[in-house]
Amino acid sequence: MNSDGQRPILICDAMNLFVRSYAAFPQMSSNGYQMGGTIGFLKTLRRIVFESQPRAVYIAWEGGGSTKRRALYSEYKMNRKPEKLNRFYEDDIPDSDENKKHQIIALLAMLKCIPVCQIYVSDCEGDDVVAYLSRGQFKNDNKIIVSSDKDLLQLVDEHTKVYSLHKKTYVTSANILTDFRVLSENFAFVKALCGDPSDNIPGVSGIGLKKVVKLFPFLGTDSNLVLQNIFDYAQAHIDESTLYKRVIECKEDVKRNWRLVYLDGGMLAPSQAQRVDNVIQTFKPTADRMGLMQQLIKEGINDFDIDGFFYSFNGIEGLEYKTGVVK
Repeated sequence: MNSDGQRPILICDAMNLFVRSYAAFPQMSSNGYQMGGTIGFLKTLRRIVFESQPRAVYIAWEGGGSTKRRALYSEYKMNRKPEKLNRFYEDDIPDSDENKKHQIIALLAMLKCIPVCQIYVSDCEGDDVVAYLSRGQFKNDNKIIVSSDKDLLQLVDEHTKVYSLHKKTYVTSANILTDFRVLSENFAFVKALCGDPSDNIPGVSGIGLKKVVKLFPFLGTDSNLVLQNIFDYAQAHIDESTLYKRVIECKEDVKRNWRLVYLDGGMLAPSQAQRVDNVIQTFKPTADRMGLMQQLIKEGINDFDIDGFFYSFNGIEGLEYKTGVVK
């Protein structure tokens, strides 16, 4: 519970959590399948829910990549193919290796038995759904974003912290300032200047994270900045370093990069935003113990603590069990 007494909302970057679990939890089922991604996802989710006692849990899935970002920069993420979960509530599966496909299908079925709201929107990124929830629908609510994606650090504010799956700890604005010497609200400026090799976004040559905070120290002290402040400062100090000159020369690329990396939910089309709103408004948190048990048996998973798992979710607001009994 937060210091103001309001229990938080939990927003999970689903594919990030699954991929990390897939690598970190090797576990074979009695059917002879590797099921570590599915079981690791559920166990990690249970632990975080138990620790944070959220009043609601939202699971944001990847929708195959952002068409708006690809329109801005055709080479965006060209070095890696985004996961896609077409027809989320039906039988289509993401384009991935067979075992990962199998595990994701199993996970989707299991999560339907749990009081979590799953959100899938075609042709957008999971990050954009997380940002839309964080900066739109739940802007003034206390919330925890579950992910190891550094892009999401820009969403951290007085109402929002990130649970880092990599560090297994909660990241606040103070942590970001200590670790990176940058205010969380300025993190997108850093990414715009440095670029992001994992997303195939080229930065200004010779500028990395440490160099950015040295060149533009106000990123660690000044809020309410706009990109023009970066260019004005570089122009004013252009004789002090060739790196300032490069920033000016790459001005249009930096602008493009900022539009690519900045997260506020604006990359969602109106129809996509409406889809998210409709899912949230119609969702009723329901715990289906028998349904989850049947899915686990089907997948040959025999050592899962179902009772302990559902106990962790007892604090979800409006929770109903399959029998219709309100807890």
